Amino acid sequence: MRHREDRMVRLLKAAAVVAALGSTGAAARAQAPVGDAAPVAPAEARLKADVSFLADDAQEGRAPGTKGIEAAADHIAKQFEAMGLKPAPGADGYFQKFAITGQPRVGEPMDLIATGPDGATIAGAARTDFNALAIGSTGSVEAAPIVFAGYGITADRPGLKYDDYEGLDVAGKAVLTIRREPQQDDDASPFDGKKTSDFATFRHKATNAFQHGAAMLIVVNDLAGLGSDRDALLNLGSAGAESITRLPVVHVTRDFADRLLKAAGEPGLATLEEEIDKDLKPRSRELKGVALTSHVTIDRPSIETKNVIGVLEGSGPKADETIVVGGHYDHLGRGGMLSGSLAFLSSDVHNGADDNASGTAMVLELARRLSSRTDPPPRRVVFMAFSGEERGLLGSQHYADNPLFPLDSTVLMFNFDMVGRLDPKGELTMIGTGTSPGFGELVEVLGKDSGLKIKKVAGMTDGFGGSDHQSFYAKDVPILFAFTGIHPDYHRPSDDWPKINFPGMARIADYCELILLDVLRRPDRPEFVRAATPRHGGGQQSASTGMSVTLGVMPDYADESKAGMKLSDVREGGPAQKAGVKGGDVIVGIGGKPIATIYDYMESLGRYKPGDVVDVTVKRDGKDVVLRVELGKSNAAPKQ
Repeated sequence: MRHREDRMVRLLKAAAVVAALGSTGAAARAQAPVGDAAPVAPAEARLKADVSFLADDAQEGRAPGTKGIEAAADHIAKQFEAMGLKPAPGADGYFQKFAITGQPRVGEPMDLIATGPDGATIAGAARTDFNALAIGSTGSVEAAPIVFAGYGITADRPGLKYDDYEGLDVAGKAVLTIRREPQQDDDASPFDGKKTSDFATFRHKATNAFQHGAAMLIVVNDLAGLGSDRDALLNLGSAGAESITRLPVVHVTRDFADRLLKAAGEPGLATLEEEIDKDLKPRSRELKGVALTSHVTIDRPSIETKNVIGVLEGSGPKADETIVVGGHYDHLGRGGMLSGSLAFLSSDVHNGADDNASGTAMVLELARRLSSRTDPPPRRVVFMAFSGEERGLLGSQHYADNPLFPLDSTVLMFNFDMVGRLDPKGELTMIGTGTSPGFGELVEVLGKDSGLKIKKVAGMTDGFGGSDHQSFYAKDVPILFAFTGIHPDYHRPSDDWPKINFPGMARIADYCELILLDVLRRPDRPEFVRAATPRHGGGQQSASTGMSVTLGVMPDYADESKAGMKLSDVREGGPAQKAGVKGGDVIVGIGGKPIATIYDYMESLGRYKPGDVVDVTVKRDGKDVVLRVELGKSNAAPKQ
């Protein structure tokens, strides 16, 4: 108890000393005149200028590969240069460039030709009878049998047991499924009526087909969902630009599907739909005598994007130790399916003012404050704006895998993601307070002094937190993550800069400056601790399913091999770690079902409930290892 009391006194004294010396933000506020029309404090004006620039329509939502994100990167780099920050050794000026997968495009060959029992061909014309979908992969089938699998749904939950694959052998075959789900216009439907359920998604249909051994997925418009007589084909990216399955996926017209059914002597598509909708009994069947040859080519050229990095060198015996202050500057562009947008039917610019122009502006503000001090910091401070976060922490993971300063001498990563909506109560969530001894006391004491109500989260929620600090935590670097919370504008076009609480951001900047000064001046580096995940707590998700269960693993989002779900790390004390799963393992099966992508993983975990024990197969050193895992309860929040 004595040590704790001494430390509390030291923290309070440190806060008083810093206040006396004058933090940039706090001093500016103290000098501002008081009155009905008091001018905007300088810190608020700076934050507003940065956020409004980054979140302007001209920046196109800051999606990697756009002119808008390049303009944002240039803006950040110019700010770093104006502050006197130096480029990092090994970087290209202020940029650490890396490649990510760009927008998909149709390649060659691209064909779809069926042969009927009499040898007659049913040739599909690209962009007329069928289109490839980017949610699938490049692939082909040669003279493969075709199986009609209804809506492609396997559902087993209270009040709903329905399986289009029951008794059906689809191994190595092309599977034809209808879009969405049965009884869509019936509010009493066990499939959630007009709202549609998760079983209606492309993800479910693709994973279900893959896990039943199919070689290709063919999707056709449902009659109820047409809304008119027009049987429109989806474009390449209409169902999403990201490949979610190892299978090639095509969308065909109802006319083409009817030609396939007719060649096999089967009822037409409308008849089969009506029969399924009537009694919710599958009408699945192999189209006897009909074989399909198809080649689908989807090119995914890489694009260059970059982290923006500015360095404030330290002075003294600890100058080679590094503190990283970071936040991502990318966002969702114009949204779209699987972009992460929660308004996925909108093509409006998603400006991402809170997510994460606010965090980027906070990094810039703290860089201005620390670089303007007359005394050099005792440790190096590296300010980073990451790209590719919305695509799966790609920028921060690239840095963690290719660090410009050694990670074994990186003593803290302080992350800012969504810090623009401080509520009237002044509630700020600080995640990672258990990743080093004393962090909890530090954020609490300085929070009280700053008039903020600090919500401490010692560990991270499922997957270690869902933002860029996660990449550093996986490398045993202590982290802190400031976060003002999810709101109705999250991942929607309505996340615009006029809704940002700039006075609140200035308060957070004052507070976080004090935290940084404390850690910078410590005689001893913070000790890293693997923080246990709280049973209940705030925060953000990453490797969570969004379902009720968790394994407690962190995927390697940069891995696109579709040979399983590679893990960067596992959560200390989580279900996977207890069962013997390790970072570097590749999950290739759950409950006897194959796993090729993170979407297969998410779909598979959604079948279970907390406490279920399931076999998880991992590839380790070239061998399959089967581990029994008792699934835990997910604490996931909606962010990724």
